[in-house]
Amino acid sequence: MRKQKITNPIRITTLGLDERSQEVLRMAFSSIAKGECILSDSASADVGLCNMDSHNAKILWSRNQTHYPERPMLVISIKDPQLENCTYVQKPINITILVDAIKGAFNSVAIQHSETYAANGTHTSRQKVYAPHPLSKKSTQEIAMDSPLAPEEQWNDKSNSTIHYYSPADYLQEELQNTVTQAHERNLSAQYSIKLDETWLHITVDPLHNKVVSEISDQALEPLCTTPRYCIETKSKFLSKNRSHFDVYRSDKPYHECSIDQFIWKIALWTSAGRLSNGMTPSTSIQLKHWPNLTRLSQSENDIRIAALLSEQPAAPALISKVLGIPISQVFSFYAAAHALNLAKPVENKAKKPALNIQQKSKHHSLFSKILDKFSG
Repeated sequence: MRKQKITNPIRITTLGLDERSQEVLRMAFSSIAKGECILSDSASADVGLCNMDSHNAKILWSRNQTHYPERPMLVISIKDPQLENCTYVQKPINITILVDAIKGAFNSVAIQHSETYAANGTHTSRQKVYAPHPLSKKSTQEIAMDSPLAPEEQWNDKSNSTIHYYSPADYLQEELQNTVTQAHERNLSAQYSIKLDETWLHITVDPLHNKVVSEISDQALEPLCTTPRYCIETKSKFLSKNRSHFDVYRSDKPYHECSIDQFIWKIALWTSAGRLSNGMTPSTSIQLKHWPNLTRLSQSENDIRIAALLSEQPAAPALISKVLGIPISQVFSFYAAAHALNLAKPVENKAKKPALNIQQKSKHHSLFSKILDKFSG
């Protein structure tokens, strides 16, 4: 009986994918790809896969190009990031197309070419050449600096945690909050639209009824909140005075409805994703202005504990994390959501001046001194 030829699977390392996404990928490689690809560590990988929609994608990309310049790379994203020396695979990901792209990148190192794989299965040649040579120092810096990033900083404590920073302006959060603010100021319903899969889906803010009505489900909206703003096509407009969300959405049209506060809270929570907003530090004290309505807003069982501690006095995220025994990332997310609703603010850690306890001279002692001085003189 003729033996089948056994080939080694292509080893893949991922950049910018969370544990859940890696587990889904691992299962897909095992079942659909029939073991032709496997996940591996960075040092022994044959091909790299970088999620360019992750908050620190540019940093990860730059580091990879510096340490592994000859490794063929795939990038996955909603929009083509227009990077050299890589194969682009468009989201949403089709595992069969992804595996074909991995094989193509792995086998094309010698002939040095790259292709664009669209989500519908078609692919077109790109005017880009895969060149397995180190990037120059200048080009590496340009990749790391040409778009908004979430810088990383090592927090010096016993846990040796890495603190990730972000700015709401780099994501949808700031535009969505501005839409809500302007709708309130004009007392008009506003419509914020996001283009997904060539279709415009609308989020309508109705200040008159304190409602936000969305054609995008929470499951689809959450990952968009951590997608860089420049990767998403949006537009907005005000509706006429006679139109509200009741007029825009019919009963037979699927939509998701919540209060404006609930909407802002979850958008800020998802955008933070455990990161700390720029301008803050783990030792910056947080002041809770008043108790939030957590029965409708709460997304974590520890939100009530954090709010209870802050209701007594301002405290820093590092201290809150230590006292409550919870991950500091949960404190960051709580602050981001509470701050977006103007429920919390940072306060300066002012050191109290030591009180000088100087005893005043007794009036009797002063009078006695004057009499004594007079007699002695």
